[in-house]
Amino acid sequence: LAPQPSPAASSIAEAAAIGALPPPYGSAGSEGSDLTEKDALSGDSQAAFSMPSPPLPFTLPPLSSSQLSRLSLGERVQEQKNMRRSGKGFVVVDVEASEKVVWDVLLDFDAYPGNIPTVRSMQMFTNTNERRPYFQEEEIPKDYLNGALAELSYGTPSVTRANFVLSKFRLNIAAIHKYTPHPKGHYMVFTLDPACTNVVLKSAKGVWHTQPLGSDGRRTRVWLLCEVKVSRALPNFITDYAARRAMPRATQWLKPVVEAATQLWLREDD
Repeated sequence: LAPQPSPAASSIAEAAAIGALPPPYGSAGSEGSDLTEKDALSGDSQAAFSMPSPPLPFTLPPLSSSQLSRLSLGERVQEQKNMRRSGKGFVVVDVEASEKVVWDVLLDFDAYPGNIPTVRSMQMFTNTNERRPYFQEEEIPKDYLNGALAELSYGTPSVTRANFVLSKFRLNIAAIHKYTPHPKGHYMVFTLDPACTNVVLKSAKGVWHTQPLGSDGRRTRVWLLCEVKVSRALPNFITDYAARRAMPRATQWLKPVVEAATQLWLREDD
């Protein structure tokens, strides 16, 4: 008989869908340069404006010709490593929406309960100390989500902290999201809140990343890289089950939402 879902498996799957750092596909090394920060601050304006942008803090896995062909057909590509006590993988999909529209949706945490089927509710919190649990912070009223305490918008770096109630098990999963604009594609690292690590779920890690496609900027490649680590006491089949569930749950909602938002924007622009 196939293994049945359990609260532990669902907890891992849901946490992977909303939570933490770039997976170890390898770090993008800094490119060599004779230009230093001292040069930029010494008054040499030409040197300052010619400083290269820092590399992305992660390396994207290569895509095969078959995977690229599937993307061109509008399909979602998913891949994961063999699961034991830890698992990692990625999902990538091309959407008919600009990079800005994608980030407008990803940064709209208040809309997550309406956009993501597994999210039942969401609460935002202040972020004064990432090492302590979210419930030691102050809850942010919804009236303040439009920039009074933090500006959650495309092109503006931000750090946010949120607690989500997920799935039929009413699981509480909190995450810290760090959004960073970047010339090579914006990204958002999300880490599991200290309050959510326990004897079963050691860590859940992930990063959203976007790549504009084409010259008109109306198409975007969206990546989700993720990793989860669990206790040795947890059977391997639960880790496998959780990974298979987490990837689709984390990404299936995005394509229809951003493409619907794009069509609405186009109609309003006519």
